[in-house]
Amino acid sequence: KRYIKEAAARIDKELEFAKQIQYSSLPTVFPKSNSFRLYAEMITAKEVGGDFYDFYMLNDSTIAFLVADVSGKGIPAAMFMMRAKTVIRDLAERGLEPDEIFTIANEKLCENNDAGMFVTAWLGILDTKTGLLKFANAGHNPPLFKRNGEEFSYMKARSGMLLAGMEGIRYRVGELTLGPGDRLFLYTDGVPEATNSDNMLYGEERLLAFANQNSNLNAAEFLPE
Repeated sequence: KRYIKEAAARIDKELEFAKQIQYSSLPTVFPKSNSFRLYAEMITAKEVGGDFYDFYMLNDSTIAFLVADVSGKGIPAAMFMMRAKTVIRDLAERGLEPDEIFTIANEKLCENNDAGMFVTAWLGILDTKTGLLKFANAGHNPPLFKRNGEEFSYMKARSGMLLAGMEGIRYRVGELTLGPGDRLFLYTDGVPEATNSDNMLYGEERLLAFANQNSNLNAAEFLPE
């Protein structure tokens, strides 16, 4: 019993350490800009997980941002998450278009993927001077989008196949011009698929209703823990 107790304590300590490493890999200092606002949070179902977000300035006026979800949970998902995050960022910083980034990333993530892991992702690259947003969707949940003065609705842009699922896949790029006051909300399936004590899903309709009921909040207030 003492051995089991000591082993369990050691595993808990290692998982907590892994959680700290994973969270430290996510950006937490958000841009302060006169042209846009951005905020993100990640809350894992277990100590570590496969969901992640990322963002980075590609130049003085262009920002790339991403939300993704690796299959599974725990340590394996967290390890694949780090690999996917690194591959996508490296390609984005080369100045490639969103569809090119996903097309190449898919090939790289398929290599030596003996565990059969995969990842869904939504990537946007925004020119903050013109408001032009170029994006690609690799099997991810459709974002919520609202024009200034209107309500949120789900984006109807066609989704591509998830990353690391099959070699030889090509992705499409979509375009959207953002104006002052327009808002975009990205999330993973952990939100609509969350269940209550009665095992009922939160659902996409409730998520949409929540977004519209709180559309006047700023980005940081919109994501309560």
